[in-house]
This record gives sequence, C-alpha cells and structure tokens, in this order.
Amino acid sequence: MKKRILSDDEFNRVLRLKQSGTRWLKIQRETGVPRRIAKRAYEDWQRNQSFAELKESRRTVAAEVFREHIDFLIKVGKFLALHQGVPATLPSEAPQGAQIVDSLWESNVIEELQNCSMLAMPGVDVLRERRSITRQQRMLFEALQEHTRGELRWEALQEWEDAWDSCRQLYVKLGKEAVSVMQNFLSQEKGLENRIENGSRDKDAMTHIVDRLLREIWSELREDRFDPQRDIFEVIARTDNKVYVAVAGLGNSNFLTFSDRDLAEKAARLGNRVARNLLLGRNGGNVGKSLQERISKMRQAMEELADMLNPLVLRPIILRTRCELCPA
Repeated sequence: MKKRILSDDEFNRVLRLKQSGTRWLKIQRETGVPRRIAKRAYEDWQRNQSFAELKESRRTVAAEVFREHIDFLIKVGKFLALHQGVPATLPSEAPQGAQIVDSLWESNVIEELQNCSMLAMPGVDVLRERRSITRQQRMLFEALQEHTRGELRWEALQEWEDAWDSCRQLYVKLGKEAVSVMQNFLSQEKGLENRIENGSRDKDAMTHIVDRLLREIWSELREDRFDPQRDIFEVIARTDNKVYVAVAGLGNSNFLTFSDRDLAEKAARLGNRVARNLLLGRNGGNVGKSLQERISKMRQAMEELADMLNPLVLRPIILRTRCELCPA
C-alpha cells in the first residue's frame, strides 16, 4: 500500500492538536486522518527536528573549537616570533638551530593545555603528561605551517637556523685562533706563561683569559656594540692587597687574582693583544667579520618572522585555509 503523505494543512492540524495534549483517537475524529498515519507523520517530524537541532548544535561546537584552534595557532606564532633571537648562550655550548626551535615547544606556550592537563592529579606521570603537551604544541606549530604554506616565507626560519649553525662553527674556529695567537705572543717573552700561571691564584690562567675574551667578543657581537679597538680587560686594585684582572667597565667581572700588580698588568695586556689580533688580524679578523655577518642574517630573519607571524597577518590566512587539525 502506498504511504499516505499528509498535506501541510492536515499535518498542521495534527501537530497543533498533539502539542495541546490531544489523544490520537480524538485527533483521528477531528481531522479525519487515521491515527496510525497521523502518529507516523508526527514521529517523522520529531526525528527531523532532533536531527536539525543536532546539526545546529554541532555547528555551534565546531565554531567554538575552530575559534580556539585559531587562538592556539596565533599563540604559537607569537611565541616563535618573540623567542627567536640571537642566543645568549655561547655558540660552542648551545644546540643546533633546528634543536633550538624544536625545544621551544617544551615551554608553556599554550597555557590552556597546561591548565587543562592532569598534572595536579595524583598518580599521573608528570613527565609523560608534559611530553604529551609538548607533542600537542609541536603539532600546532606544524598546523600553523600547513595553514600558511604558500602564504608566508618559512624559508626565513631555515635561514635563521643556518646562520646560527654557521656561528657555532665560526666560534669554535675563533677559539682555536685565540689559543694559537696567545701561544705566539707567549713565545716572544720567555717564561711569561709560567710567571702568570704561578702568580695567579686561579688555576689555568691562560684558559680563563681565552674563555673570557671569547665570551666578551660574542656578547659584544650579539648586543651590537662591537668595537675591535676597545680593551676587553683591565686591572683593578682592591684594599685587600689583591689585584684583579676584570672585564673593562663591567662590575663584578673579576676572573683572575694576583698579588703582584705587574703580573696582573701583563695578563690583562696579553688578553687585550690576543683580542685585538683576533678581531683585526688577517685571519681572526675575517672570522670576526663572518660572525658579524651571520648575526646580521639572524636578525634579518628574526624581523621577517616577526612581521609574518603578526596576528593581524595570521588570522585572515588561517580563516581561509585548512589543516589536518581543523574541526570538520
């Protein structure tokens, strides 16, 4: 038997009566529609209403999740832009560029992920939970790149990494040059090395001098106050009958202690001669200039990253693109 379809007028009368609490038998008498047909039409209508409400509910949830997704991606971009600089850690001691970028996601980038985590619950493996949060933040970074691929020049980040890796190599080379230059100067004055080593109250005075001058060269290059003519070390006499070799103009930077001022002067002068030769000499000077160039490239890459990861730039791009993490 062919299924009877109620007209709009018939169904509206059935619906009005049923919603007022009328029984099916009475509805049949008042509308002339068999109660089974009326009941089936009403139940079909209810199912359709539930489905429509479900669809609307899902659209609302999807919109909220997508809004959160956008906020997370923008926070990841902002964090990268703010924390991608010229590392203060010496190049010889810091990891490679790609490792530095990857380690950023171990920080508290997305506070919501940290707040919603189970870190405070008893019996939870804290390290495992933190690794889970780190993975989520790395996934968000990958999602940001996916959203902006073809829109932003992510090569700038690779250029930053390459420049930093080059700094690491050049810094090691500069250290070897420093040792070579120092040995050359020491060979010109017989017994000077032993006198300084024996006169200093600190062991391995030569190593301290090289390490400290390299640190100061890197610091000046990093802070863009590089002056190859400036003395790096000076001698400071205290009232305790001790004489110190310190970084010129930098308080609390004593690193060698002597009783003999003449020896302290010789140690400071040696360090300054090595530094000046490194920065102005034929070989070392080239290394210093190369370090300057790499740091300049890092700064250029940082500025480009800051511009392209600006929320005003990111938001419209994310809105018109998709990634695997986007809600359906």
